[in-house]
Amino acid sequence: MKTPLIRFGLVLLLAGLTGRAEEAPKPPPDETSMLVDFRAPQPGIFQYGSWEGKVSQVKSGLAVLGDKGAQGDGGLGKDLPAPVDLSKATFIEVALGVVPANEVPQFTIALNDADGTQFTARVSVDQLVPGQPVWLRARRADFQLNPVEKGADSAMDWSKVTRWHLQGDWNTKKPFEMIFIAVRVRK
Repeated sequence: MKTPLIRFGLVLLLAGLTGRAEEAPKPPPDETSMLVDFRAPQPGIFQYGSWEGKVSQVKSGLAVLGDKGAQGDGGLGKDLPAPVDLSKATFIEVALGVVPANEVPQFTIALNDADGTQFTARVSVDQLVPGQPVWLRARRADFQLNPVEKGADSAMDWSKVTRWHLQGDWNTKKPFEMIFIAVRVRK
């Protein structure tokens, strides 16, 4: 007699668990998309300014090496294979680690649209713990026109972003030592 009651109890228990799992709230959808992951080699990256020849691929990303001469006045970037729509983006985020010898307090994220208009945002790193990778973000709304790269119309078309740049702080001629890990977009 006990066996049918135990089975009946197990069936009720399992039915109750199944019902609860269906009622559990679903996690929010991932609101991020990766723009570039530097932990894998990225062909086509260009370097300029004092970073030319001072960027190395390491296991954790791209290391910009001030001990080899990289200073605030340099950058790297890449053309995207196809235009990316960032019109609904809230943040552009960069994962990086600061090397203890870094003396540059900020870096710049720059994005170009299809006609060459460039908007930039600066991100502060002066309070980061060296060697501890973090995600830093810039609000898309805080990006400003780069007066040197106005493109055809001086207006950013966020639905057609064709190039990204990571740059130093061009006002600082001191050693720049950071490891860029990835760039992502958050809605």
